[in-house]
Amino acid sequence: MKIKDFRERPLLFIDLEMSGLNPLIHEILEVGVLVVDGKTLGIKAEYEAKVKPEHIETADPLALRINGYKTENWKDAKPLKKILEDLNKLAPEGMIVGFNVVFDSMFLDLGFRKFNIKPNFDYHILDVLSLAWAYVLPDSNVHEVKLSTLCKHFGIERKEKHRALADIKATYELFTKLMGIRQLGN
Repeated sequence: MKIKDFRERPLLFIDLEMSGLNPLIHEILEVGVLVVDGKTLGIKAEYEAKVKPEHIETADPLALRINGYKTENWKDAKPLKKILEDLNKLAPEGMIVGFNVVFDSMFLDLGFRKFNIKPNFDYHILDVLSLAWAYVLPDSNVHEVKLSTLCKHFGIERKEKHRALADIKATYELFTKLMGIRQLGN
């Protein structure tokens, strides 16, 4: 069996917005994804979806306020099962990348298990938070490794905060800056 070079795998940059911090109680509300070429690091596709909550009554009111959740804005939201099926088709064998992505992956893993869907991703995960931490460790001007702080430090404009697609675009831009490359386009 020939081993697939990791550079041949797409990168699935993913950000989730949730109804709270506990994956056993709270739900995914929004998904933002960039499919990135593993060799060129150019963006190949975007995906964005609002998730129809099944138990909004368990949501943390602060999380809903931060994420901008309003029932009327979620009227066209899709069921989580459909979104997970879509994600599986976006980047087969892709490596998941995100900012503090282990947190998001807990919610994803529980969703895949709930619907008995086998994730179609490589098991490796790249965490941009870890890369950023290592990069700014010697910089005494950076006091925290939050996405907003790091974007400000690196001159990355964030159009919206706590919106899945906007946050993953900022994460992608931070990643490319940390890697020392320009965004190579589509």
